[in-house]
Amino acid sequence: METAVRCVGFGGGSVSEVLAVATSVGASVDLVEVADLADFSHGEIDWRGRLEHAHWLVLSASTVLAGDSARSAQGAGMTFAEFEGPRVVMVVDLPEDPSRLAEAWGFVIERIRQIHILFLSEDALAGIAEIEQMDAAQLLTEIRLRGMVPQVIASEPSESRVRITHSLGAHTGSSAAESSANWLGCYLSELPLQGPGADGIAAAANRC
Repeated sequence: METAVRCVGFGGGSVSEVLAVATSVGASVDLVEVADLADFSHGEIDWRGRLEHAHWLVLSASTVLAGDSARSAQGAGMTFAEFEGPRVVMVVDLPEDPSRLAEAWGFVIERIRQIHILFLSEDALAGIAEIEQMDAAQLLTEIRLRGMVPQVIASEPSESRVRITHSLGAHTGSSAAESSANWLGCYLSELPLQGPGADGIAAAANRC
C-alpha cells in the first residue's frame, strides 16, 4: 500500500530533521543527498524522477550558502516542482554563520513566487524582522501579501505556539512540539489529508 503523503528534500540540517519527523509519523520521504554540498555536479540530480507523485519539496534557505552548486541545484528543484506538481516548502533557519542570514533571505526573495509554504524557525524570526525593518508581529502578514505566498508560518516552541498566515485568514494555536522541525514534519504529513481551505489548515496544525 502506497503511503498517502510523500516528501522530497534537498540539503542537510533542518531539512533532514523535518523529513525524519515526517517519516516517524507515516510519510514517505526521499532526501536528495550529496557527498559535498560545496562541490558537486548539480546536473546529475534527476529532479523529474525524484519529484514524481510527491506532495512536497522541502528546502532550506541556508543550503544555498554552501556554494554555487547548492544554489543551482536548489533553484533547479524549485523549477521542476512547478512543472511536476509538488509544492515548495522553504525553511528559513539561522545559518551556522548568523551574519549570512541576509544572504540566504535574498535567495528566498528572488524565488518567493515559487514557494507555497514559507516556514520561519524561531531563531530566524527576529533576524528576518530586522532585515525587513518591521515589527515581528506583522512580519508574516506583510511577507504573505508582498510575496503572494499561500502560507507563511512561524513556529515558536519557546512560547508553545505556532502562527500561520494564509490566503484565507490566519491561525494561531498551541503546540507541544519540541522544535520547529518537529512541528513542520508533522504538519506536512497531515495537511494533504485534512482537506482544503482554512479548516484543513487548522485541523493539520492542531494535530501537531
